[in-house]
Amino acid sequence: MINISRRHPWALWPNSICPAFLDDSAVDKLQGDTYWKVDVTFEYTGINMDKQKDIFCIVPKYTGLSIFEKRIFIGVGHDDKDDWHGTDQFIEPNTKESFTFEHFPNDKLVISRNGVKTFEYSLVLRPLAVVNDPIVFIGTDKHTVQDQSDETDIKFYEFKITTRDGVICHHDWQEIIHAKSVDKTGNCNFLYEMA
Repeated sequence: MINISRRHPWALWPNSICPAFLDDSAVDKLQGDTYWKVDVTFEYTGINMDKQKDIFCIVPKYTGLSIFEKRIFIGVGHDDKDDWHGTDQFIEPNTKESFTFEHFPNDKLVISRNGVKTFEYSLVLRPLAVVNDPIVFIGTDKHTVQDQSDETDIKFYEFKITTRDGVICHHDWQEIIHAKSVDKTGNCNFLYEMA
């Protein structure tokens, strides 16, 4: 588990650490033409609830989970533009939550909350984007973070990426070296704290 403030979000962007480090990074699998699943487990502390918070997001074409004033928003990143879906569901502070985003290429994006399917978005007519050098951010609301609060507004317990080959990236922040969370799969997909 890690405490994350708005000023110090985390990123899964192995190519930024060393482009030659990995032949096939986990983040490169999060594309509109491949099957993947992202699991996140977190707790919102209730601090800064009046500001948008991305629990996790895949960019540059935004797909992810965001919260604003306790309300859950889902981003779906297409080639032409990102779609934002404000849901009728809310998150209570200091409650542990688990979300799964499961992507079926050219078919659908299924989101489950605490093991129950909650949302489904058709991708038949508009699939998710395929992009160069995708990045995953955890616990941010914008990329300029110097003017953000240092207070912990999210506790992150687990982040996992699964493909048809199995779990290829798994973080629980139990082992941190030089502000980088060690990938439990041994695949060297480090998550690192942004300064």
